[in-house]
Amino acid sequence: MKKFEEYDRLPLSALKQFIYCKKRFALMYLECEWGENYKIVEGDLLHKSVNDPTFNEKRRDVYVSRSVPVFSSQLNLYGVADIVEFINNDEGIKLPGKKGLWKINPVEYKNGKPEKSNADNYQLCAQAMCLEEMFQTEIKSGDIFYGKIKRRVTVDLTNELKESVKGHISNMSEILMTQVIPIKSEDQNCHLCSLIDVCIPTVFGKQKKFKDQISTQMRGN
Repeated sequence: MKKFEEYDRLPLSALKQFIYCKKRFALMYLECEWGENYKIVEGDLLHKSVNDPTFNEKRRDVYVSRSVPVFSSQLNLYGVADIVEFINNDEGIKLPGKKGLWKINPVEYKNGKPEKSNADNYQLCAQAMCLEEMFQTEIKSGDIFYGKIKRRVTVDLTNELKESVKGHISNMSEILMTQVIPIKSEDQNCHLCSLIDVCIPTVFGKQKKFKDQISTQMRGN
């Protein structure tokens, strides 16, 4: 089991794994488990079409940078933003070597479509919070491009969402420090998880149900 130190910086992608399933997050970052399925491969192919750290483009009043490294000392996070757009805007900030003021718009690329968990929103928000710290600015919105629906979805990066991100990161760190793997949530959808053969959710689900039955019987006696 990997030893996690309090000063270890977490990857941004870990946040989505944590929100999707806390047990999956723990298996990946404590037990170093990894698995691939067609969803993982599709996502990798989409990102290969986007991620090029040497790519910079100007479209009228917008500078586009791909594969932008981001980090936050306050959040203890690091990662790579798929695309960061610098948009000429009177309410923006100054950028070295560029005239005028510029507003920052992070854009994340996802293979599928919006999920009920809103995990993508949290990951985008965490990216924005890293950029806020790096550029000393405030970012109020960002975009997620979904490959399945082939369009962008704008996400409002509210103070409530940012506080939720901080709370999730705190809970992630607690799991890694205590090295305790959480029990799978009863309503967790596991059939598309790439770690289903490692987690074996049906087996552990039956074990929990059996323990609950024994506990109920003992209380009855």
